[in-house]
This record gives sequence, C-alpha cells and structure tokens, in this order.
Amino acid sequence: MKLNFHRYLLIAALVFSLHQVAEMHAAEEQDSRPNILFILLDNVGKDWFRSYGSQEYQTPAMDELARTGVKFRNFYVTPVCSTTRVMLLTGRYPFRTGWHTHHDPAIYGGGYFDWKREKSIARILRDSGYDTCISGKWQINDLFDPAQKDAIKKHGFDGYCLFPEGKKGHPAHKKRYWDPYVIQNGKLLETKGKYGPDIFTDYLIDYMAKPRKKPFFAYYSMILTHIPVGETPDNKGADLTPREQFADMLYYADQSILRLTEALDRLGLRDNTIIFITTDNGTDNGAFHGYENMGGRFQGREASVGSTMRPGEDGYYPMKEWGINTPFIVNSPALIQGGWESDDLIDASDVLPTLADLGRADLPQGVTYDGRSFAAQLYGEEPPEPWRPWCFTQYHNKRVIRGQRFKLYSDGPFYDLSSDPLELHDLSKMGSGAKFKDEKVQEGYEKLQAVLDAQPENSKLPWKFRSISARAFEASEEGK
Repeated sequence: MKLNFHRYLLIAALVFSLHQVAEMHAAEEQDSRPNILFILLDNVGKDWFRSYGSQEYQTPAMDELARTGVKFRNFYVTPVCSTTRVMLLTGRYPFRTGWHTHHDPAIYGGGYFDWKREKSIARILRDSGYDTCISGKWQINDLFDPAQKDAIKKHGFDGYCLFPEGKKGHPAHKKRYWDPYVIQNGKLLETKGKYGPDIFTDYLIDYMAKPRKKPFFAYYSMILTHIPVGETPDNKGADLTPREQFADMLYYADQSILRLTEALDRLGLRDNTIIFITTDNGTDNGAFHGYENMGGRFQGREASVGSTMRPGEDGYYPMKEWGINTPFIVNSPALIQGGWESDDLIDASDVLPTLADLGRADLPQGVTYDGRSFAAQLYGEEPPEPWRPWCFTQYHNKRVIRGQRFKLYSDGPFYDLSSDPLELHDLSKMGSGAKFKDEKVQEGYEKLQAVLDAQPENSKLPWKFRSISARAFEASEEGK
C-alpha cells in the first residue's frame, strides 16, 4: 500500500512537471509582435482637429492620443477617398498602380482593386502570421459582382463587417448610417433601428476580445464623417444646421475611438497594441467654416454640402494643403514613447512598409514600393538611411511635390509654405523662366522639379474610370 502511494506521488509529480513544460511551450508559441489598430476617418481634415490648431472641440479623445503619442505635422494623402485607400494599402504611388482618379466600383461598375495586380498590407501581415479584419467601408471592389464577392478575403482580411455600397436603386445605396446595409463575413445583418458606426465599432470590440495566440491587424475604415450629414444617436430629433450635424458626427466618431481604446485597456491589450489614426482626405467640400479656426482665412469661400464646384477647383478634390495634408497620430504608451511631434515628411505610401516593419513581416520580392518605413522614428531611432526631404501625391494628371518649405505643382504653381500656408501667392508668377532672385527659392524650386521630373508616367489599368470627376476630365481633354 505504501509503495502504491509513493508511486502515485511520483506519477502526480511527473504529470505536474509535464503540464508546466507544456505551459512553457505554449507561452513560447504566443506571438509577441504588436497588435495594430489602424483607423481611417472619412472626409475630415485638420481644420476640425484641436490638436492640429482648430478652435473646434469635437475631437477630445483623438487630441489626447495625439498629446500622449506621436503627432506628425505633415502626412500627404490624395484629395479623394478611393485613390488614398489604394495608395495606403499598396505602399505605391497612384502613377504606379494606375489608380490615380476616383472610382467606386460598387457605384460605377467596370474596374476594381485587383488582388492579382496588387498585394495589400493585410495580405502581407496575414501571410506573416497576423490575424486580420476590416470594419467599416471598403469602396474599391464591388462585393455584389460574382467575380469580386470574395475580394475582401483575397485582399488579406480573415474577417469583415462592411457597408458595401451599391448602385442607385440597390438596397445598399447610401444605406450607411441609420438602418444600414451591413454584410458581416458573408451574411446580411438585421439592422433596423441601428446606427451603422455603432455596428462597426461593436464588431471590432468583439473581434479584439477573442482569445488568440496571434497578433491582430484591425483596419477600421470608418464611415464617419462622409456626407450626407445627419442625426447621430446623441442628437435624434434636434433641429440642427448641416454644419452642426457634421460637428456632432465627428464627435461621435471621436467617442467611438474612445470606446476602442477603453476596450483595449479593459481587455489587457493596450500595452501591446499600436493605434494609428488618420483621414483619407480633407473635409468634404472644403470644410463648413474654412481655415479661420486655424488662424487663417480661407478666401471667404462658403463651401457647403452640395457644392457645385467642379473637379480641379479649389473646393472639390483640392490639392491645396487643407485637402491633402491630413492628421496622422500614432499612440502606444508601452511601446512608443509619446508626447512629441515629428516634422518628417510622410505620405500614404509609407504606411505599408511601416506596418510591415512593425509586424516584422517580409515585403514581397519583385515589387517596387514608393513608401519608406518610419518605424525607426517611432521607436526613437535614426532611420537606416537619411529620410527623404519630400513627400508626394497626385490626382489624375496633376502631381504635387512638397519639401519642408516649398511646394511645387506639376502644372506650374510654386509656393513658399513657410510664409504662405494658404497658398495665396504663386511664386512661379514672380520668376522669369523659372529663375528666382532669391538663391534659397531657386534651390528649392530646382530640387522639387528634379523629383517631379524623375517620376514615371501614369500606369495604364485595363479599364476606364467612370466617376463624375473621371468623366469631367475626359470631356475636358476631348474638348482641347
């Protein structure tokens, strides 16, 4: 009997020891790479962010993330949704992908963001072992087209909860806010009486709460604050102006982001999660109040919802700073020392290599990337090579190159942003044959012109752009 008891103790000790070894191996198998939450707001610029100089107070949660994180002063996007999204997802400039003009496949049909031509950051991270999801809107594929119905997964997202948009007359047409049309992992949700942004935020919180051994990449492509403006759950029935409704929509977006950060804290994930916040272009139609709230005056233009400005004009797909230079905030208290601002010139193409770098994911061979990783700067280190002294964007055939001080358009205008941030005084009209009396101005011009000259022509896609702006450009080119 004694022998059996000792044998029992030995077996118990052995089992306990094996259990400890198993737990150690399980801990070793846990991927320690950071989670990434990338938040892209829709159609709102610096003119509404207090952390970027606005006198508005609609972004307190994001302003706090800017204060305790890293705030970039200059982040270039394109002046319209779809072109920015492709640039951000691919790490490549519009002239290289061919996606240089606005196009929403779900509305216009025709071409789409092709997974055979481009490999998105979601695929790169998923292939390296990340769990991936997207919530909000996609816009660059038609998910009702049988040939594209699996586009989200083919682009690298394991899970999704999306407003897919649709052609006029389709049940999904403009059903993004109240009683929205939402597809979650292939199933149409019952949403009567619900507010779209709540559905997308709740989905992400549930997603982040799932137990996993992999890190996650969550892409929150918000539907706020895209027009049409309207009621939020906080102001239903209130008699508000369009501007007041827009302000409330932005505040609701801000509080949705607060809900996400609080969920990360509650779930014990905050210390190993890096949050990115940016927007896809400046405030729609040039803002409801212009730049006066940032200490400047926007030429007295009263841009508003339903503006009739045409493509290429000041208030419609503008290449002015308020249209393409957007907020960019990075926050991760335990991983990235915060409380500082960066003057580095970055653009949407830099997002892919930076996220891949942070996630220790290899970039595909044989692909030309225009973006550069600024992960080293986030960690307080010097980048492997001197940082480039410019950033770039384009829309259709117009290109813009921006240095620390000067900004040059491919069709001629040239500005000194250090003294003329609203671009009111075109220096090109003061020179003679691109010769300027001031040596610094001349040097700045020549450097930017050399960069513009070095860029290749627009790549051709196997389909025609069909958006309103594309048709307008086509008509103007035919009329020349």
